[in-house]
Amino acid sequence: MIINTPSTNRGEHAREQLLYAAADVYGELGLDGATTRKIAQVSGQNIAAISYYFGSKEGLYLAVAQLIADTVKENFCQTLTEIDAYLELTSPDPDEAIKLLQKTLVGYNYFQLEKKNLSFTRILSREQLNPTEAYTIIHEQALGPIYTKLNRLIAIYIGSDPNNLTTLIQTHAILGETLSFRIARETLLRQTGWKHINEDEYKIINQVLIEHTNILLEGLRHRKEAEK
Repeated sequence: MIINTPSTNRGEHAREQLLYAAADVYGELGLDGATTRKIAQVSGQNIAAISYYFGSKEGLYLAVAQLIADTVKENFCQTLTEIDAYLELTSPDPDEAIKLLQKTLVGYNYFQLEKKNLSFTRILSREQLNPTEAYTIIHEQALGPIYTKLNRLIAIYIGSDPNNLTTLIQTHAILGETLSFRIARETLLRQTGWKHINEDEYKIINQVLIEHTNILLEGLRHRKEAEK
């Protein structure tokens, strides 16, 4: 049995402060640019605490990757449970598939654009360009399972094989549209004249995402039906 003591609670608090401070620093500077001194300074913790809790700067980076994976899983737990229940149906309704797909896309759009997740999305962007062991953690535990489930939803809706290479790439293209709002956020702000992305801006972006998804999948579905 684990008994929480003041010392234990302080240790957990210090570890958490280091994790979130490290996410900010790694997101801004990358693994190579970040220093343990900078992370300790931002966290308000002693630099020796990094070695104590994580072993090294690299160990801390992997712990941040685990934090990202856990946060993604927590945010999408309910939606993925709904998708799993749907996929277990003997004769799933294709129209329900697109509703679940849209719900997940909108949820992911919120996740990546929320200010509190800025450091996470910066790290994810860096890992897409120069993947490390950290991305393996994030992909295998969080992003990969989401991708696989959405791919199955798309396959059901358009009437294709989820293992077909074209279907996999179509899924990637749809997810890529949501990523563009994070990666090219500054371009979007300048072109629209927006100063920020808050609730009203979210609504417009999500409306466009759903509209584009509907148009694309309807077209693919009709093409599959015509091929039969």
